[in-house]
Amino acid sequence: MTEQQAPQQTPQGVDLHAGQGAPAPQVAAPGTKKLSMFLRVSIVLLIGLTLASISLLFIGDFEGRFERIFSTFALFAVFVVLTAIDTSRDRANEWYAPVALIANTYILGLLLVVIWMTPYDSFSLMFQIFWKSFLVILVTRLVILCCELLLRTGREGDEAGNRFAFVTSVLAVLSGILFTAPVGIEAFRLHIPDLYWKIATAVLILTALGLSVTLLLRWANNSDERAAKRAADKAAREAGALGTPFAPLSPASPALPVDAAHAPAGEAAAVAAPLAGAAAEPGHAPAEAGSPVAPQQAQQPQQPQQPTEILLPWPTFADGRPIPARPDGQPDFSVPGAPLPPQF
Repeated sequence: MTEQQAPQQTPQGVDLHAGQGAPAPQVAAPGTKKLSMFLRVSIVLLIGLTLASISLLFIGDFEGRFERIFSTFALFAVFVVLTAIDTSRDRANEWYAPVALIANTYILGLLLVVIWMTPYDSFSLMFQIFWKSFLVILVTRLVILCCELLLRTGREGDEAGNRFAFVTSVLAVLSGILFTAPVGIEAFRLHIPDLYWKIATAVLILTALGLSVTLLLRWANNSDERAAKRAADKAAREAGALGTPFAPLSPASPALPVDAAHAPAGEAAAVAAPLAGAAAEPGHAPAEAGSPVAPQQAQQPQQPQQPTEILLPWPTFADGRPIPARPDGQPDFSVPGAPLPPQF
């Protein structure tokens, strides 16, 4: 005997096709990251200088192929590293990108000339390429670092300092070019006159002068901040020197009990007097539980409470013994071995 199951009725207000017709949530495709202008120009310059280096194959001496090709690959690696470093630092300074781009291009172009135009020597070719490349890279990066330090430390109100910093940066760039360009000029077997080196030295001296003046102006403009900082440090030291050695008592940290046998007579009398007066005062005895309150006490006006004087713990020697008291009942800090008195 089979039982026929009745078809289940769909509750009203429920649409079975609601989930089928609803569109599935679309996952947003990750946006393509755009290259910065600094990186784009660097790539274009790298391609252009690579093509220029290929043209140098037909002009210069092709002997020493291994040394020249290896040096070219090493130079490209250095260019990539410097570009990556400058790209990460591009966001901090707006002016840094064009300066670093010009410097990296100058390094790449000059060293390609050095690599492919240096006369061949079976013993000293690799050494000449290495020390010339190291000199050009070191001087150029030092110039960039000098410009960055000069321009970054400038302030809006320091007009004279900012002008000297800009002029000094320009002189530093010009001095770096004058002292590194002969590395590539000598590869074409050209003689550099002494006048050139005199001009380069004069520009270097002017750069040192501008750097000194800029640092002096920066130092003079920051004198107010240094004076305020010294005053704040002095005030902090004075506040620390005037601190009390015995902290006042608080409800959370009650005073330590003092042994009456070892406490001086003046201190014992000063402590016992308020307690004895409070115990002997009439009308302050504790009432028994359930006893009615006397109407005379309820009618008495409440007297304002006198502020209680906070007593510091009796000072002691290093071994724990209390120091003796003076005739007025105060601790005698003049005895040998006694601690310093508190300063207020």
